[in-house]
Amino acid sequence: MIRLTLRSLRAEALRMLLSALAVVLGVAFVAGTMIFVDGMRAGAYERAGSFDRHTDLGVYSTGREVLPAAVVDRVRAVDGVAAAGGELTNTAGIVGADGRPVLGFTMLVAIPTEDALRSYDVVAGRLPDRPGEVVLDAPTAAEEGFALGASVRIGGTGGAARPYTVVGTVDVAGTARDVGGPFVGLVGPDALALTGERGYGRILVAARPGVPVAAVTERVRAVVGADATVKGRQQILDEAVEDAVRDVDQFRMLLLIFVGVAIVVAGFVIANTFAIVLAQRTRRTALLRLIGATRGQVFRAAVFESAVLGLVASALGVLLGVALAGGLRLLMSRLDVPVTGGLTVAGSTVLTGLLLGTALTVCAALLPAWRGTRVAPVAALTDAAVQPSRGAGRLRLTVGAVVLAVVSPRWPAPPAPVSCCSWRSAAC
Repeated sequence: MIRLTLRSLRAEALRMLLSALAVVLGVAFVAGTMIFVDGMRAGAYERAGSFDRHTDLGVYSTGREVLPAAVVDRVRAVDGVAAAGGELTNTAGIVGADGRPVLGFTMLVAIPTEDALRSYDVVAGRLPDRPGEVVLDAPTAAEEGFALGASVRIGGTGGAARPYTVVGTVDVAGTARDVGGPFVGLVGPDALALTGERGYGRILVAARPGVPVAAVTERVRAVVGADATVKGRQQILDEAVEDAVRDVDQFRMLLLIFVGVAIVVAGFVIANTFAIVLAQRTRRTALLRLIGATRGQVFRAAVFESAVLGLVASALGVLLGVALAGGLRLLMSRLDVPVTGGLTVAGSTVLTGLLLGTALTVCAALLPAWRGTRVAPVAALTDAAVQPSRGAGRLRLTVGAVVLAVVSPRWPAPPAPVSCCSWRSAAC
């Protein structure tokens, strides 16, 4: 039966082409969505960890209060801490070379002076080491003509614009600090003075090599007390990507809605195709029944045929899904939509695509296969079974009666019979 089923599948490959195409497209949409979203999720973690590549743990204020510089000194003195530095993010304004403000939302960041905590990608020059030095993002420096060693005036909420010396440029494109405008990096004291803040938003901590991070975490927690919260690296990354991942999940749900519609349509196409094919095999099915095949064997053969078709089509759908994910990524990049991460083809995605396509094909073919095996062996060999006649149906009978009632009064009346008396009188 297995060999016969495979031969039948090869012989009727063209008839099964429409069902296979429906499975391929349905699986491709599902696999492509999962691959694209998994890449965005992985890119969200990379994007969030761009400035925590050397951070082992962080200290955060429990309330709205900031962390004073004295807390940074206490954390730096903890046994096992290699470096500790305060960090804050705020807004600022840059005065261009023409004396006018540079347009765009400007992000100001306090950059740690400890080398063990610096995670910026330097394009030219270096990062600031002392007050009076500033680092800008490379595009802003190029557009405004700020060369290394040039003086640039930067202002904030803490007072009027002050001159700073450009010592380097950095690349923050595609990171969490790429907000579409200029980027300004200063040392901690300058950032506090420019923004008017009384402390830092968090403290970055790097542990010494060979020292357990868990032990350092407990010591830092004991130093900062209940007024601050100590978080590990993984917790920092998880919280940083929470909003981004939530947006990614919403985007995935939107795509899966359209994918669900495609799968439903594919199920109908598969069911109709198998119904037609099995109806055309009525004589063959009856012959198998006559030579000893049971109804269960014929049913299992039809289900096995659908499983083989679904598995092959699902494999092709997964490959097409990779191409669709790449095309969607290329389209979004052409539309200037920021997309982080690459194409992530996980084993779970491949397995899901194969199982989904195979299960969809088998489930859609169950009812046609069950109906195709209900014909009695002897009755199936008759012409009436091969080409069953259909009744007129209530609709056709109703329409016919209405037409008959409308047309019948217009027929010509039959001639009146000639009486015998009148004939005789005429003859006379």
